[in-house]
Amino acid sequence: MSIDITMPKLTDTMEEGTIVRWLKQIGERVSAGEILAEVETDKADMELEAPSDGVLREIKVGEGDAAPVGAVIAVLAAAAQATSGTRTETPKPAAAPKASAPTESTLVAPAATPVKSASRLPAATPLARRVAQQANVELGEVTGSGQRGRVTKRDIGIVTPAASVARTPTSVAPPAAGRVELSKMRQTIAHRMADAMREIPHFYTTAEVDMGDAVRLRASLELSGVVSQPVTVTHILIKAVALALRRHPRVNAAWADGAVLFNEAINIGIATAVEDGLLVPVLKNCERLSLVEIAAAARSLNDKARGGRFVSDEMLGGTFTISNMGMLDIDEFTAIINPPQAAILAVGAIKERAVVRSGRLAVAQTMRVTLSCDHRILNGVESARFLEELKRLLENPVALVMA
Repeated sequence: MSIDITMPKLTDTMEEGTIVRWLKQIGERVSAGEILAEVETDKADMELEAPSDGVLREIKVGEGDAAPVGAVIAVLAAAAQATSGTRTETPKPAAAPKASAPTESTLVAPAATPVKSASRLPAATPLARRVAQQANVELGEVTGSGQRGRVTKRDIGIVTPAASVARTPTSVAPPAAGRVELSKMRQTIAHRMADAMREIPHFYTTAEVDMGDAVRLRASLELSGVVSQPVTVTHILIKAVALALRRHPRVNAAWADGAVLFNEAINIGIATAVEDGLLVPVLKNCERLSLVEIAAAARSLNDKARGGRFVSDEMLGGTFTISNMGMLDIDEFTAIINPPQAAILAVGAIKERAVVRSGRLAVAQTMRVTLSCDHRILNGVESARFLEELKRLLENPVALVMA
């Protein structure tokens, strides 16, 4: 029995994917969950996993070629069949059709296209590949400084087209005046955000939170030795948001063609700035996770975001988004809702500010948070009550450790 491997939908907005490189060759045995290929999507490079054990029998989409979501890109011979039969002559892969809806007839490849050797295609971010092409730099001549030796835009900037010229670290020169084509990621962000602002009636609610106890809790956890990895303020924030969403499920809802869809799971997307745009990896089922589990899962997603590589559905299924610029000197800002979600939370920096306590002036470490809301789903009172709950949880963070 043969198993068709199709182009998966790896992000919420993905319509097609491009094969960056095949990590397995025709005739090689693979195990379920093993990485078969790297796929470039509209947001990031993703890793394509084998659906089951078997032998890679055919590659239909060559490296550098694109295929729509759902199109057959390779064929896997089931383990039993591969063991009982003899290996057939290696077929050549064919270019994928560009049709938006794959059918039996459109999946027949019109012509053969040789697959490039994976050894000649080093791992690189989409922006690095584009910059290398524009600068006439061979990626094979570049030493990657990213995760697992991945080539980044900065690496391209310290290489000249002539391999004989010595490499000296320097910053990438700004582009000359003129037209600069956007990457797929930037184009997707532009379209999604323009659509969101045009179609969603946004309104905004801001609260100021005293983060003194939360900061002290973070320091206490680190000094106690109870946690193996540091718990950050961001992790505490995610846990508090998850609890607040559980108590205010309408904020965790979505717009669905004139109706409100209430989500059972709380899947929090963490907006993460990357080399050429913004990624929103999703932390799944936060309502079930302890603070320490949230810290571990969030740290793993952040590492993958910095490396520009994700597996399976780590970019899918978000029900609420946090955009945190607390690491920068930003008091407050507003964020654009990620449709079809009901809201997004924008988080500013923790700063020492003057406050009044019991009629006296004092100094406190406060943080300003702004909730952008879809007025079709939420009203002002619902937004305010959610922020009041979030403020209460962050100002009494012991509840976050116990939950």
